[in-house]
Amino acid sequence: MWFRRRDEADLILKMNTGSGKTVVGLVIAKSSLNEDKGPAVYLVPNTQLQEQVGITASELGIAWTDDPADPAFRQSEAVLVVPVHTMYNGRSRFRLEGHGNTVHVGTVIVDDAHACIPIIEDQFSTTLADTTPAYKGLLKRFNSVLKEQSLSGWTSITTGSETQAVPIPYWAWANELASSYALLNAVTETDSKDHQFKWPLMRNQLALCDVAFTSKEVEVRLPYPNLAVIPSFTNAARRIYMTATLADDGILVTKMGVDPNCVTRPIAPSSASDIGDRIILTPVETSRMVTIEDVKASAANWATSLNVVVIVPSRHRANEWQPYTSEIHEKTTIKAIVKRLNTQHVGLVVLIARYDGVDLPGDACRVLIIDGLPERYSPAELVEAAAIGGTEVMSSQQTQRIEQGMGRGVRATDDYCAVILLDPRLVGRLYSAADLHQLSPGTRAQYELSATFAKSGRSKPMSFFADAVDAFLARDSAWTNASKDAVEGLTYSSLSSVQPLLVAERDAFREACAERYTQAFELLQAQFSSISNARYRGWIKQRAASYLELVDPVKAREIQVKARIDNNYILKVPTSTAEPKLSHLGNQADAASAHLGQYAKPRDLEVVVDGILFDLVPSTDKNSHKRFEAALDIVGKMLGFNASRPDATTGIGPDNLWAIGQDSYWVIECKSEAVASQVSREYLEQLTHSADWFESQYDISQHPYLPLLIHPSRTPMWDAVPRQTARVMSFDLLAEFRIAVRGYITALCSTDSYRDPSEISKNLNHFGFAARDLANRWTQTFRAPAKR
Repeated sequence: MWFRRRDEADLILKMNTGSGKTVVGLVIAKSSLNEDKGPAVYLVPNTQLQEQVGITASELGIAWTDDPADPAFRQSEAVLVVPVHTMYNGRSRFRLEGHGNTVHVGTVIVDDAHACIPIIEDQFSTTLADTTPAYKGLLKRFNSVLKEQSLSGWTSITTGSETQAVPIPYWAWANELASSYALLNAVTETDSKDHQFKWPLMRNQLALCDVAFTSKEVEVRLPYPNLAVIPSFTNAARRIYMTATLADDGILVTKMGVDPNCVTRPIAPSSASDIGDRIILTPVETSRMVTIEDVKASAANWATSLNVVVIVPSRHRANEWQPYTSEIHEKTTIKAIVKRLNTQHVGLVVLIARYDGVDLPGDACRVLIIDGLPERYSPAELVEAAAIGGTEVMSSQQTQRIEQGMGRGVRATDDYCAVILLDPRLVGRLYSAADLHQLSPGTRAQYELSATFAKSGRSKPMSFFADAVDAFLARDSAWTNASKDAVEGLTYSSLSSVQPLLVAERDAFREACAERYTQAFELLQAQFSSISNARYRGWIKQRAASYLELVDPVKAREIQVKARIDNNYILKVPTSTAEPKLSHLGNQADAASAHLGQYAKPRDLEVVVDGILFDLVPSTDKNSHKRFEAALDIVGKMLGFNASRPDATTGIGPDNLWAIGQDSYWVIECKSEAVASQVSREYLEQLTHSADWFESQYDISQHPYLPLLIHPSRTPMWDAVPRQTARVMSFDLLAEFRIAVRGYITALCSTDSYRDPSEISKNLNHFGFAARDLANRWTQTFRAPAKR
C-alpha cells in the first residue's frame, strides 16, 4: 500500500503498538534511501524510544546514526534517528529559515506522532520564572492590564498566594510589542537556558503569541507550531506520520499541517485486531464497597511478585502513593527506572505525567494503574482550560492522552496487561469517550468487554476485582477467548472528511505568519456559524479577532465583544466587566429536574457526579481550586439553584454565586487549597470584598444574601474579624455535604426518578437541600477569634 502511494507528500500510517510499526517505519526510510529520496530522518518523542529504534535498526541491518552531522546521514547512507526536539529547537543543526543553508532532507518519518505533537508545541513556548528580569519587566508593563482582566488573579500574582493564571489581552500585547521583544531578546542563558532553544523559533511571530502570567512565571506561546521555521521538515519530499491510537487524526491537520486528504485516506492493515490483550477495570466507580485505599493495597500485594506501574498527573498525586512505594519517578529518572523495569522485578513504581513516550513490554508492567486525568499546568494551558474546558475539542485531546497512557503496558500483539482506572473524573471521561467513539477500535472493544464483566461487580468487595485481575494474568481461557472474540474483525477507523474548522485554523495561522492578517481573520470568520458549541465558538472568534487586531483594531474589538457573548470565560474588553444579574429559576424541584434531565441514563448521571464530587474534595494540587469552584457551580444547578462564577467570568466578585429561591442568594468564597488551622485576615477580607460586590450589583432590600466561606477551620486568627452576617462551611461539614449530594443522586438514579419533580422534591427535603433548610444544615457560625 505504501509503495503505491509513496510519492504523496504526506501519508499517515496507522498500526497498533506491537504490530511491527517501528520495523515498517525503518523499512520505509531505507526504501526511500534506495530510491534516492534521502537523506532520511526518523523522529521519535524522546531518547528512550530513540535507543529502542536504534536497536531495531541494527537488528534489521539498517545503518543508522544519531548525529545530524554524520556524513553517512548527509550522503543518504544511514538513517538519522533522533528525538523530535533535535530538529525543532532554536539552535537546530538543521538550520532555521533564513540562517544559511539548511540541511536537505528527502524523507521524514514521525513515529508516535501523537506523542511528538505536544513536544513540538512546547518548543514554540517559552516560560520565564518570576526571578528573571524579563518577568519583572513584563509584569511592570502589563500590571494594570492584568488587574483589569482579573482582580483576584492580579492579587494572587502580586502576593504570590495562588496559582491562578491571567492572560494578557492581544490588544495590550500588540501595543507593547517592541518593548516586550527587547525584554525577551535580552534573556541570558543564566536567566533561562531553555529560552535559548525556543526564542529563535518564535521571535519572528511574536505578535501572534498568547501570553499568560502566574505568580511564579510568565509564558509566551505561539498558538500553533510554525513548522516552516525548519525548512528541512516542510520541504521534505516525503513525510510519513505513524500513529497507533489516534481515533481522530484531525489534530495532525491543525498541529502538523498535514494535508487533509491524507487524513481521510490513512494507510492501515485490513484488520485492527493486531493488539495486545488488556482488561480495563474501574473498581472504585463500579462498586461502592471499594475504596481507593483498597485498590492501593491490592496494587502493593501484586507488586510483591509483579511489576506494577502507576501513572499520575502531578507530584502531589504521586505523594499519595508514598506509603506504598519509594519508587516515584519523573523526567530526570525515567530512563533509569524504565531500564530497571525491563530487566528485573522492581515492584510498585509511580511515574509522574508519563502518559506517552514510555515502553513497558512484557514483565516490565503486568498491572498498570492510571490515577488521574492528564492535567494542563502551564500558564497558557491553564487559561485555555478555563476558557474551553469541557468542550468536545478539549475532551477529545484528553481522551487521546488517557488512551496513550493505557497503552504503556502492552507493546506487542502477544503482550497482556491489566489496566485499572482510579480517578472518577478519568472514568467519566472514558465513559463519555466510548459513547462518542473517541477511542480507537481496539481500546473501545476491550473497554466495553471489561464494562460488561464489571456489571456483575456492583456492591462487590475489592477481592472480586483482584480475582479477575489474577485470572486474567494467569491467562485463564475464559478471559483470553473473550478478549480474542472482542477484537476479532475490527478495522481501523478513519475520517470520512476533515472538519472545515480544523483546516481553517491551520490555514489562518499560515496566513497570519505571512502577515496576511485580514485573510487569516476571514478564514476563521467563515466558520463561526458552523460551530455549535458556544464556548468554543467564542474561543475561535477571539483567535480571529487577535489576527484582525494587527490591521483593524476597532473591528477586532467589536468581534471580541461578540465572542464574550458566546463565552464569558475568555478575554474581556474594558466595557464588558458587568456580570449579568443571576435570576431565580422558580420552583426548586422543577429547576433540578430540568438540569438533571439532560442525562440520558441514570448511569450517565452517576458517572458525572462521581467526577464532580472528586473535584469537590479540598486539595493543594496545582489549579485544583478552579476544578473545585466549577464542581460547586454544577452541584448548585443539580440542587435546583441558578449558579454562576463571577470571579472566573469577570475577574471580580465571589468565586461562586447561588440564587437559592425566595429572592435570596449565597455569596461564596472557596479556599479549597487552604491548609491552615485558622482563618486568615486576608481570606475574610476577600469575603467582605465579595459581599461588597454583591451589594453594588443587587438591591439587598429585595435580595437578602449570605456570605459564605469554605475553609478548613471555623476559627479566625486573632486579627481577623468576619463580616457580621458571614458564615462558614468547614471541611468537615463539606465532607458531610458531599456524602449527602451522593445520597441525593443515588436515590434518584436507583429508581430512575431523576426527571420527576415530585421525587426530587422529596429527596431535596430528605437530604437537607431544600432552600429553606440550606443555611441551617450546611453552614456554621464562626467561632471566637484565636488568642494572640
